[in-house]
Amino acid sequence: MALPGTETLPPGKVARAEAPVDEDPTDKVTAISSSRPKAKPETVPSPTVPVGLESLFEELRAMRVVQDEILALLKNRLAPEEAAPTEDAGAFPGPDDTVPPPAPAVRSRRRKTVLLIDDDPSSRIAALQALEHAEVPTRTAPDGSAGLAAIAQEKPDVIVLELGIDGAMSGKDVVNMVKATMEWVDVPIVLYTRVPIESQKEARTIHGADELVQKGPDGANVLVARVIGLFRKG
Repeated sequence: MALPGTETLPPGKVARAEAPVDEDPTDKVTAISSSRPKAKPETVPSPTVPVGLESLFEELRAMRVVQDEILALLKNRLAPEEAAPTEDAGAFPGPDDTVPPPAPAVRSRRRKTVLLIDDDPSSRIAALQALEHAEVPTRTAPDGSAGLAAIAQEKPDVIVLELGIDGAMSGKDVVNMVKATMEWVDVPIVLYTRVPIESQKEARTIHGADELVQKGPDGANVLVARVIGLFRKG
């Protein structure tokens, strides 16, 4: 029996409960997202240089400036000074005029030297006098062993050698030792010898020398000319 105010359903039908209508789901998402705390933007810390390194960099910069100033000063001193143009370049200075002193000349490289190895005292003295007259600094050695010791003590710029040296170490042995030693191989050798050698080609190819001067009346003067020529090449 139906109650008053209620709807009667036909037999076989079951009443369905109506689901409550929910709110829009996007509203819930919006509400949830708005309830979350906002993340703060990350800030990347700027690189900082330690105080010790910063002071070190400042010292390095100051040293570089000082170095550049020193190099500029040296360049100015070594460079040839140019005369400033004057109104009357041909006029002589008067008594009241001050003339600056000339700039000191730059010293050239050290003077090149010769080592003379000869067991004949007379020819050794003659060659030494000729070289010294030409203002060529020369040392002497009386045999091959003393010559090698002199080379080891101070490397010469030119070696003048008697090929026919008597003794335990011959002139050929001296040539071989010089050419086989890395520190001496660039030193030119002049054969100033009594040994008969036909040509410069034979002296170079067979005996390993750079120049040949046969001993004779004018041999010492020819020797000086060959030595100076080798100086200019070097």
